[in-house]
Amino acid sequence: MKQWSREQIMKGLQTIVSEINYLEKSEDVGSPSGGIWTSGEDACIFKGLPPFNHNLEYGEILLSENGDTNPKHQFMKVKEMYVYGIHREIYSWLEERGWYSEWEDPARLLFWKYDKDSAEKIIKNLKNFQVFHDLRENDGIEAEILKRFKEKIKENDEGKNLHV
Repeated sequence: MKQWSREQIMKGLQTIVSEINYLEKSEDVGSPSGGIWTSGEDACIFKGLPPFNHNLEYGEILLSENGDTNPKHQFMKVKEMYVYGIHREIYSWLEERGWYSEWEDPARLLFWKYDKDSAEKIIKNLKNFQVFHDLRENDGIEAEILKRFKEKIKENDEGKNLHV
């Protein structure tokens, strides 16, 4: 995997999420330098859904009710299309290019390059995300994702390698 530069990621995100309104260098919005900032509350759409959705408040709606006609998604709920509040296709796209996401809060999302400290940062992010969502009633795939995150965190705490 060749890690993409910040400029390549920004251009790529603008290409795949053509309606994205907010995409800035992290240092331009008061965050540490080297990352990318976007709004978790942007009104843009990716494949019929928001590309980033921290709260997944409408997660119980079936994708088919949102106009999704993909037979593979026939009985899937909206929340099943998200990993860590990021549309799963975008999440995978970022991972494949050597980047990860971090919610600063439900309205602000940052993207960072993987580096030697990324596993530790990702674990911290997952714990924060988990705490937020543990306060809400979870069921279905969202609960399963959080369960898997907890297992990965526990494995790492026991000295095993975390492969995110």
